[in-house]
Amino acid sequence: MTACKIKTLNNNTRMSTQELLQTINKKIEEGITEFEIEACGQHDIGGSVWSKSGKNITFKITNPGQRVGAMAMDGTKIIVEGSAPADVGWLNSGAEIIVKGDGGDTTAHCAAGGKIYIGGRTGTRSGALMKHDPRFEAPEFWVLKNTGSFSFEFMGGGIAVICGYECDDIPSILGNRSCVGMVGGTVYVRGNVDGLAECVQKVKLDKFDKDFLKSGLDNFLKEIGREELKETLSDFTNWMKIIPLPKALKEKNITVKEFKDTQWFTDGLFGDLVEDNGEVFALSQAGDARLRKPVWDKAKCIRCNLCVKNCPQNAINEDYNVTDNRCIGCGICSAVCPKSAWTMV
Repeated sequence: MTACKIKTLNNNTRMSTQELLQTINKKIEEGITEFEIEACGQHDIGGSVWSKSGKNITFKITNPGQRVGAMAMDGTKIIVEGSAPADVGWLNSGAEIIVKGDGGDTTAHCAAGGKIYIGGRTGTRSGALMKHDPRFEAPEFWVLKNTGSFSFEFMGGGIAVICGYECDDIPSILGNRSCVGMVGGTVYVRGNVDGLAECVQKVKLDKFDKDFLKSGLDNFLKEIGREELKETLSDFTNWMKIIPLPKALKEKNITVKEFKDTQWFTDGLFGDLVEDNGEVFALSQAGDARLRKPVWDKAKCIRCNLCVKNCPQNAINEDYNVTDNRCIGCGICSAVCPKSAWTMV
């Protein structure tokens, strides 16, 4: 079948993202399964599409915008000639996504399936919140060079492979504070690694790891057009894997204030702009810091006292007055009232 070619910039008039996505969906309904898209920064190309006939869908894209392949599904293949901005493969659910250049920030963020191949480097928070549903194959995320800081935050599953190619002069190919909150999954890395969170450990590769990398490298390098690097990357001397520490070895829980004092940035994340007084806010704010507050309508009230009984903060008395410095604006009083006598404002 001949590919459907879509040029999104004609006579200096740019096709909107909405128009492009609607055009793609219409073509898929007509039975088209191959697309060549000359994009101009449009978002979400290749995501959440499927063919009623069950046929695979292929996209070849240049100059995409954010979220290439966001929420893309099994049976979709996306090839980006060149680089792509943020959120490549966000919530990927089974697609194969190939970016032959660099990926932006949060590449593979929340990926839950499929394979994401990056032929260059990726930005900050790449691989964060990757997860694995045991009913499906684990997601894979392969990067030829390096990632930005805070990569693999809160990773819960899946496999990442960071090859560190041409990154010998970089102090850490995972950036600073990688793997914060990581509780599952595996990150294979080649090269210098520093600044890891305390919740993970570096481990030598075993036979299973080497066999996985050998077999996976073939397809990865083929898809990004760098097959000549196989011999270089197959030397496992400088490879290691990063996995979460067993629960028994993790440090005891600390308070938010202790974390800020001992592990967070000096003077706070925006210390060059504002002064951080060290105050730690409660998870639920009362008084003036509430996002909402309840207002009682006496005329509607039937005095059932459900609001009084169900208030988690004991902020409502039997006269239906609210103690502001106890009320957190949760809205439970409004939810349980059978006559809608409470309104959240």
